[in-house]
Amino acid sequence: MEMSVGGDTEDSRETFFLLRCRSEVATLATPEGLTADVRERGAHTSLSSPHRTTAVGSGWHQQRSRRQVANTVHLFCPAQPQRRLCHLGDSPDCCARMGPLLPFIVLCLGAAVPHRVKGPCHPNPCHNRGTCEISETYRGDTFIGYVCKCPQGFSGVHCQHNINECEKDPCKNGGICTDQVANYSCECPGEYMGRNCQYKCSGPLGMEGGIISNQQITASSTHRALFGLQKWYPYFARLNKKGLVNAWTAAENDRWPWIQINLQRRMRVTGLITQGAKRIGSPEYVKSYKVAYSDDGKTWRTYKVKGKDEDMIFRGNVDNNAPSANSFTPPIEAQFVRVYPQVCRRHCTLRMELLGCELTGCSEPLGMKSGHVQDYQVTASSIFRTLNMDMFTWEPGKARLDKQGKVNAWTAGHSDQSQWLQVDLLVPTKVTGIITQGAKDFGHVQFVGSYKLAYSNDGERWSVYQDQKQGKDKVFQGNFDNDTHRKNVIDPPVYARFVRILPWSWYGRITLRVEILGCTEQE
Repeated sequence: MEMSVGGDTEDSRETFFLLRCRSEVATLATPEGLTADVRERGAHTSLSSPHRTTAVGSGWHQQRSRRQVANTVHLFCPAQPQRRLCHLGDSPDCCARMGPLLPFIVLCLGAAVPHRVKGPCHPNPCHNRGTCEISETYRGDTFIGYVCKCPQGFSGVHCQHNINECEKDPCKNGGICTDQVANYSCECPGEYMGRNCQYKCSGPLGMEGGIISNQQITASSTHRALFGLQKWYPYFARLNKKGLVNAWTAAENDRWPWIQINLQRRMRVTGLITQGAKRIGSPEYVKSYKVAYSDDGKTWRTYKVKGKDEDMIFRGNVDNNAPSANSFTPPIEAQFVRVYPQVCRRHCTLRMELLGCELTGCSEPLGMKSGHVQDYQVTASSIFRTLNMDMFTWEPGKARLDKQGKVNAWTAGHSDQSQWLQVDLLVPTKVTGIITQGAKDFGHVQFVGSYKLAYSNDGERWSVYQDQKQGKDKVFQGNFDNDTHRKNVIDPPVYARFVRILPWSWYGRITLRVEILGCTEQE
């Protein structure tokens, strides 16, 4: 049924509404004493012939128009106090029954029509902010005249049902779904994040690789041995560090030792790996510890047992060499992280790595180091061969972060600013960061000191990443040695299938090992 309010006729007391009927039941009623003037709206309606009998429901009366209006029939409405429209399901006594129906107009005539009939969408029958639309709509065999357009999260004829979004299992990677009104939420395991726990957030933040610089690592004290010749500085506290002095050790008289990492920006920290070391041949390690965090380095909060106002004590190491990992659920979001050793074997000696990601998520390695990105996906402008020997070919497929061996990186065949290293990610990908590393060629240190970044979706038309403030090509700072990782955040990120690193300055030859950070997400 489609209904719309009309305007006044030549009789100022008249008002009308339009009914589009596709059912055999037309339901309408007017206040007592009024007449319904039914006027033809279609060439073949049964009302078009004054000689054809029109079936009228019980309580209704039919006669020819006294005003001799062509093709017009008067219906006298039964008594319906305080009723304007006969609703479906009511007694058929208040309804006109007709044969094949086409659109017609009903004019309710009388001495007092207090207001216009507004139709089935007034008031709005749809719940939860559903939109009512006039429509030729059936519900089974019943003609209802409107349809409710439901907002996302609701269903039902009148949008009365809240959809349980959790039935579709939207939370990935072990996330727990909680249904809400027209929405849902996912409680993610500590190492995942995102609306659907789709982003992995457990990558190393840079203690082992060197992204976290020495200046970012401080401690309450430093142990000095052998008459002060050995200094176990906090910046030695890097996971798997080698050497005679290869960890941080607190001073013997330090009763409340701590070691602190300044991440330089708020990050999401989801875990911590700890490791001991040997000092003068004796195993030393941290057996248990607490963790605190801060946004300004002044006001600190200690990590608590979930649901309790009780400091969490994490289990540490059981020997000097095997790493021990603990996850933070919920994760920490902070710029500064401190580790407070609680119980130590001999001295409090520690090597460590923080795990996590950028606050936005989507900053996981895309596969250069792991091999997920295969050799054929990595190409370059040129290739260098040491001593012009094939066995010492520094091909692009070797440009993988932390790759080991005598030939363990890509080196360009020419030393100029037209060189490039390209990675085909196969699908458009959100790229949020680049990690670079140099290498050694027979003892010669080689690395890229700065570079530009280009990206493309077809491998032919390229855009160079821009410095948003200066309005020109962005030059990223690269490495200062052959081994340390250098991470650059791409903010805002780029969405592309192809990524090119364009070396801009270098030491020795142009040599790169890289990792690309991001996630497979359409723009």
